Amino acid sequence: MYKTSTKLITLLCCVVSFLTHAQDKPNVVFILSDDHGWMDYSFMGHPHVKTPHIDRLAGEGLVYDRGYDTASMCRPSLASIVTGLYPHQTAVRGNHSIPAKYIEAFKTMDKKEARTLTRKHAQLMTASLKNAPSMVKQLNDNGYATFKAGKWWEGNPLDHGFEGTYSNQIGRKTMKPIHDFVNKAQEDNRPFFIWYGVFLPHTPHNAPDRLYNKYKDLAPNESTARYWANIAWLDETCGQLVSFLKEKDLYDNTLFVYASDNGWLPDPKEVGGYIRSKKEAVEIGIRTPIFLTHKNRIAPQRDKETLASAIDIAPTILKACGIEPDKAMSGLDLRKPELLAKRGSIFVDIYDRDINIEEVGDLHSDILARVVVNGWYKLIARPDSYELYDLKNDPDDRKDISAKYPEKVKELSTLMDQWLQETPMVF
Repeated sequence: MYKTSTKLITLLCCVVSFLTHAQDKPNVVFILSDDHGWMDYSFMGHPHVKTPHIDRLAGEGLVYDRGYDTASMCRPSLASIVTGLYPHQTAVRGNHSIPAKYIEAFKTMDKKEARTLTRKHAQLMTASLKNAPSMVKQLNDNGYATFKAGKWWEGNPLDHGFEGTYSNQIGRKTMKPIHDFVNKAQEDNRPFFIWYGVFLPHTPHNAPDRLYNKYKDLAPNESTARYWANIAWLDETCGQLVSFLKEKDLYDNTLFVYASDNGWLPDPKEVGGYIRSKKEAVEIGIRTPIFLTHKNRIAPQRDKETLASAIDIAPTILKACGIEPDKAMSGLDLRKPELLAKRGSIFVDIYDRDINIEEVGDLHSDILARVVVNGWYKLIARPDSYELYDLKNDPDDRKDISAKYPEKVKELSTLMDQWLQETPMVF
């Protein structure tokens, strides 16, 4: 009887210890804005765009105004966030993996034929992530319930550490799958991770008329008005997500991390079109605010100078959850701005949209540009030229000063060479 009671008590203590440990771990919500210009928020000072829900979340957190993506296209940018690796370290460098013999023909294919071709060869890119680190897998391996809601490029999310998934219609049509997931995680006494890739303000720019009507007379053209309306739609869904977690009394123990995957500047002549932004090395293509909000854990702060990178997101989330990041992840902990300030530089890879998958062993294949931002100087290194910008006085990088400061060009190009040596390919 005594032995049985002792065993029962020991078992109960283990269960209590496990549940207490699970409750101590923070929940995590990663909010991914999609095709969103870095200044197009009211908290970033836009005179017309209103984002009250995102503003409120940012206002309770640590905001880096000068955040940067690792790429200016969706797929490589998202892959970097998940893996903590730069695009040149994996095969996920562009949006499409196309064998060399199809690349030229692909440019003129009709949409249906092109989709068939990209689906057929998509696994060639995704396969390179098999040996790459993954914050999702690490979270799942450490007891987290994991859910992918919205945009995801790399094949079946269930093969990448997610336990549940919902389509790109999350937010646009429903939030219920997230509610169901959170309720189940609560029933199971598990901390949770939500990838909220809401696919907004990404095209189609078809926000409800009640939102479009707010901007149609403020915007300079219909294209911009519809883009702004989609931003308002994004903001609404973020508010719905936060409100749900507050109603469940989960807000205080949830770490929110926010970033956009790349920038956007509407084409004034074409609804849903863009100019000088996505797919380019310019500021409007690669810059994004990055912020972290965790009630009573991260002090609210606005940092307008320190450089932050999307490469930092995976290791930050893992460390916040008490998990040691994979050694291949080179990013820093965003909760410690003093560490980011000492780093001084951030880097970006800009590859072609359609990469020759047969040449991924060459990190220079299909490269359009690489970027290093060091303090307020920015160097764009193209295969045959350099451009240098003073972002303090030229925040939209319009005036190339490389001819005037050749020594600075040399200094930053050396930093870029060192970065490439320190971040080798992983496949």
